[in-house]
Amino acid sequence: MFSFLDMINSSLSYFNIKPKLKNKIYVIIAFLGDGYLIYVTARLLMNKAWMRGFLYFLAVVLLTYYLYLNAVYYFLNRTSRLDFLSPWLIKVTGTAPDAETGKMPRRRAGGRQHLNQANGYYSDQDTVEANVAIDATEQKNLRNLVDQLVADKVLFAEYDGKSEEQILSEYRETRQPVMALNQGQTLPYYELVHEPRRHRLEIYAGINEMEKVKVGHITKVGLTDAHAARQQYRLYLAQLFVTGGPRKIAGRRDTTILTDGDFGLQAFLAYKEKEDEAKPTSRAGRY
Repeated sequence: MFSFLDMINSSLSYFNIKPKLKNKIYVIIAFLGDGYLIYVTARLLMNKAWMRGFLYFLAVVLLTYYLYLNAVYYFLNRTSRLDFLSPWLIKVTGTAPDAETGKMPRRRAGGRQHLNQANGYYSDQDTVEANVAIDATEQKNLRNLVDQLVADKVLFAEYDGKSEEQILSEYRETRQPVMALNQGQTLPYYELVHEPRRHRLEIYAGINEMEKVKVGHITKVGLTDAHAARQQYRLYLAQLFVTGGPRKIAGRRDTTILTDGDFGLQAFLAYKEKEDEAKPTSRAGRY
């Protein structure tokens, strides 16, 4: 029986079926398996195998109850009055099943999410996106930093809460890997520093200022070379977002494959004419 069910499950994996429809099919298949268990239980009791028959009977009751709840949920789009299992799961986990997939959603960013904020407040018209280059040493520093922040739950690598089915669907639609790091996350501390010897605008980042390391350098500010931009403007690192890293792509039979990649940085710089010396300036993020 289990070989038969596994064969059906494998066959369904070849088709790109919506999760809710697939769950309906699984419920129907499971009811067939439940019917077989009922037959086996009846035969055991008829042959006076009381202990095995009783154990099979308990398994049938639990399985039938679970299938009944799933049938009501997926076919009638509601929950049953006899559903005592879901409230208990919600009480234990603090979350409810997803309406589409029936799975428990991943936990989102928690108490330390307040660290993931911009480096001060700047209006959009005063900022410009900059090109960031990362050499081998900076990449190593950035990887170590991100790994530590993910382990400390300062950054979150949860695929933006996407399920495996949603990751597969997004990949097939865009043909682009789905990144593990949640989008829009910044580092707890970062600053822009000018290094005269190398004529580079270095980005330093870390858990805090004491533990900052080089993680990248600016090559262009908008369409202007970084060196020329520095001659004309005072530059401030307004926002810094982490990109890249581990990602998932589609594999065979509705599975995903985890691959690795370099981390990147998306930087936005605030700027002000150097001629304007009269106005007070903030020292935060200044090189």
